[in-house]
Amino acid sequence: MRLTIIRDDSAVGVDGVFRRIDLSSLRANVRAVQWNGTSGHIEYDDTANTLFTNIAEFQSFVDLWKSAASEQITSLTAPSPDQMKAAALARINTAYQSKVRELTAVYPEEEVKSWALQEAEAKTWFSNPQAHTPWLDSAAEARSISKADLAAKITTKAAAFAGVHGQLTGKRQRLQDMIVALGDFPTPQQLDDIKW
Repeated sequence: MRLTIIRDDSAVGVDGVFRRIDLSSLRANVRAVQWNGTSGHIEYDDTANTLFTNIAEFQSFVDLWKSAASEQITSLTAPSPDQMKAAALARINTAYQSKVRELTAVYPEEEVKSWALQEAEAKTWFSNPQAHTPWLDSAAEARSISKADLAAKITTKAAAFAGVHGQLTGKRQRLQDMIVALGDFPTPQQLDDIKW
């Protein structure tokens, strides 16, 4: 079963058949839900999309759909090919963002924000040990290690992160290319077969 929930249209679609449903019990920040039968993604107003693999949270909306009047919403049709491709791309991007967040989850957000500065100062120091590197100086002093040791740690971690991040980004781009290569009229199954 494929499921689509569109909050702003008060619409629930099951296998491409849409009915107007009371969505007042849907979490307030959920804008839309897409489920392909085995997995799906939730689109939010205020945060990045997330993946899910258990439809239980949304089963009540399927039940409401089943009990609703059988008249379909005439102004809402099955998603267009462009909408289906956009949903598939959103699903891939959500999986990508989730994997990248896993890489950085053990670090405080403010530290992650400083990574580019850390790497830049470490590289600057390696090319000119007399260069002005206030972040590197302060961090090395606070850690009670030499600037050389800290700069080495930073560049080693940066290279490792770049390699993994590059793999994830390359995979996301390959999957995006596969979606685009399906042309103007992909089938839902073709899009569903492109998985993270």
